Amino acid sequence: MKAPVKQICIIFLLLLTSVVKGQKTSINFIENDYKLALEQSKASKKPLFIMVYATWCSHCNKMKSTVLKDPAVISFYNSNFINVMMDSETPAGKEFMKKYSIKSFPVFLFLDEKETHLYSTGGEFTTDEFIAEAKKALNPNMQLPYLERKFNEDITNSENCILYLSALRKSVDSDKSDDVTAKYLAAQKDQLITAANWKILAFGVNELNSKGFETIINHQNDFAKVSSTKRVEAKIMSVVKKTLTQNMNYLDSINYSKNRILAKNINIAKVDSLVFKYDLQMYEGIKSWKNYQQTTLESAEKLAWNDYPAINSISKIYIDHITDKEALKKAVAWAKRSVEINNSAESTLLLARLYNKINDKKAAIENARKAKAIIKAMGWDTKDVDQFLKELGTK
Repeated sequence: MKAPVKQICIIFLLLLTSVVKGQKTSINFIENDYKLALEQSKASKKPLFIMVYATWCSHCNKMKSTVLKDPAVISFYNSNFINVMMDSETPAGKEFMKKYSIKSFPVFLFLDEKETHLYSTGGEFTTDEFIAEAKKALNPNMQLPYLERKFNEDITNSENCILYLSALRKSVDSDKSDDVTAKYLAAQKDQLITAANWKILAFGVNELNSKGFETIINHQNDFAKVSSTKRVEAKIMSVVKKTLTQNMNYLDSINYSKNRILAKNINIAKVDSLVFKYDLQMYEGIKSWKNYQQTTLESAEKLAWNDYPAINSISKIYIDHITDKEALKKAVAWAKRSVEINNSAESTLLLARLYNKINDKKAAIENARKAKAIIKAMGWDTKDVDQFLKELGTK
């Protein structure tokens, strides 16, 4: 009886091995060859699924090492799509990003064989969510061309507008949202202040210089009644932050200057504080120390007086780049405030260096020694402060 059992076990193992070998262990990605993938899409009539990634992107790497290796994902995507992986750092990847205005990672883009943009999204997903996104991309009633057509058939219909904006806002065409919102608003001849219209503004407004944002600003209190003051203010802050961040990332000082004027005209304290911080980042980025000095002299005491990390950051810039004596004296006053708030070695040493820059050696030495005492008490290395004291001619 032993021999037949052994034979059955061997046969079972062989069958199991055959099944495992037959299973795909990865999605059939075409690497960085969009033209080849498009040819295969046309031949097979299968839509394209394209993942655009960056090697340094943690979200991309997590998706690649987990969700994209899940058997259910592999099976669904291999069955339904021609799959493409585009590395954003390659020439082909850069060309593809430019073609579809891709600015973040990872992006998951679905196209038909005619290169019609059907659906897109980005970020991290679970296995079930990622399959659900693919199913949406395959559903004609959830694809962008259909939603756009439905919206244009009746631009006064808030439900159609919301559905279209919901798909647009997470797609690579999210920049279209402001135009769609403006088109909808222009067609509103009856009641503007409704919960549905607020939802459209919340979904569709992204730019400071848009018709939708102007509508929010002009009707803040009215929309607060159908939503809430907190939500309206949060939306305003979000648009300001997004617009100025984009200008900052490209060091686009011309558009930044235009947009900061729009932001400052809003007259909300939180916005003023945000613009101040962006001003400093922009002027530091473009090395405009004159503007940096002017901005801090005008607003530091009002907008950074109780923010010691901000004061310390300003102090470092003044030590390295500002030479005007009166401005430096103001910086000493700000640094003193930083020490009052947070009596740390960093704050105290920055104050010492500012005193040194205005040639007050006595105060510089006094504060440098205080900084050293704090550093020693914490058990840290005193090398930097010792070097500074040596430059001051003492120990």
